[in-house]
Amino acid sequence: MRVVCLPGTVCSPAVFAPLAELVDGVEAVSWMTAPGPWTVPAVAERVAADLTEPVLLVGHSTGGAIVGSLAGAHPELVAGLVLVDTGAHTRRHGDVGAIIDRFASSWGREALRAVLDRSFATPPPEDVVADLLAYAESVPQEAAVEVLRSQRDLDLTPVLPTITCPAAVVHGVHDRARSTVEAEELAALLPHATLHWAECGHTPVYEAPEIVAEAIASVRERAS
Repeated sequence: MRVVCLPGTVCSPAVFAPLAELVDGVEAVSWMTAPGPWTVPAVAERVAADLTEPVLLVGHSTGGAIVGSLAGAHPELVAGLVLVDTGAHTRRHGDVGAIIDRFASSWGREALRAVLDRSFATPPPEDVVADLLAYAESVPQEAAVEVLRSQRDLDLTPVLPTITCPAAVVHGVHDRARSTVEAEELAALLPHATLHWAECGHTPVYEAPEIVAEAIASVRERAS
């Protein structure tokens, strides 16, 4: 079964590389460097248009909102769902408004590095940071601002209970962007979700890939 992975805003698909070493069939999508529009529903539709059979979707951060939207709109394309450090909405995401404002007014290396730094409990090696930052700088400013505004205004609370495929929620307990309460709420809204905790920050797909791999294995087993 293909495992199609979507990273968060300004986050390189390379963050899934450690996971790809543990899980067969991982494909990471660079949705932020593709042509717009970049609203959450629009990106979800573009990803769905590229799917020809049911896949297991993994969404990290904003990528979680995108795959959640896709699963609600196109259940026939989703065999399973893994949501990583995301939420049903952004009402408890305390800094999303500040990030939008900073990206809109002060786009550049400093703003991108700040978001990158808060995405890991333990900083990656400097060469990895350099690669991640280079990717972030290749993202169009309007893409980052548009998708974050869309995510800020999106509430998947009514949609999630209609998603009946096997699902898993993975959450880093040291995440500075999303709280554990949001992970618990997300898992409770999905009818067939398990909840998996990771001793890391906002990016378990890189920081704790073995936990995400376990979640994917659980979803695959239940989907077979």
